[in-house]
Amino acid sequence: MSKRLSLLLLLALTLAGCDKKKEPGMDPGLETATDVCLNVKGSRIFTYAEGTTQLGFNRALRQFRAGNDDMSSYFIVTCSELPVKEGQEIRADISWTSGSTVKTSSKVAFTVEKIEDTGLVRLWCAADKTGAVIKILD
Repeated sequence: MSKRLSLLLLLALTLAGCDKKKEPGMDPGLETATDVCLNVKGSRIFTYAEGTTQLGFNRALRQFRAGNDDMSSYFIVTCSELPVKEGQEIRADISWTSGSTVKTSSKVAFTVEKIEDTGLVRLWCAADKTGAVIKILD
């Protein structure tokens, strides 16, 4: 193969690779969160607060709950399967409070971004800019 043809082939492959759009990464606020929280469409909806928030986990239902003591503010994530490995793709139904309204989002396509030794699990859906840090309680 001639040098010129090799250079053209290399240039074509390089340009083909530049055409791909990079998938946006997980929300930085979720990457650095130190406790349970929920972001929906890029906005923080709920954050765990020691002393005024309760956590719940039901392994059989694959359900994670967090709410304040009077349940005026909460979120619930019910997964299609338990998150067990990073990179795993799962679907989940989410419900949360927004003021006095309960909102829901069904079959959100999450990727398990990180599972920590503390039981914290970081879920992210780039398409919806929705993410949750949930906790497996055992």
